Amino acid sequence: MNYKQNQQGLYLVANKKFINWMEVHTYCHTCLDALTFDDEFDASYCATCNEWREEQCSDSSCEYCENRPIRPLDPRR
Repeated sequence: MNYKQNQQGLYLVANKKFINWMEVHTYCHTCLDALTFDDEFDASYCATCNEWREEQCSDSSCEYCENRPIRPLDPRR
């Protein structure tokens, strides 16, 4: 079994994974897989769920959001 003794802190245990509480925001809230960051659209997404984990901004001329696909793994324009 892989574990570290004397490891203190707060952890989320799910799907046989230990996730440090300070890193929970980097995991999908639905499937608990690690999120991926897309530099082209400046947003995080879950590849397993194929969903963005950040909302588009309200600026209609935003260079990141204006051409963002509905789903992150959809074909790019």
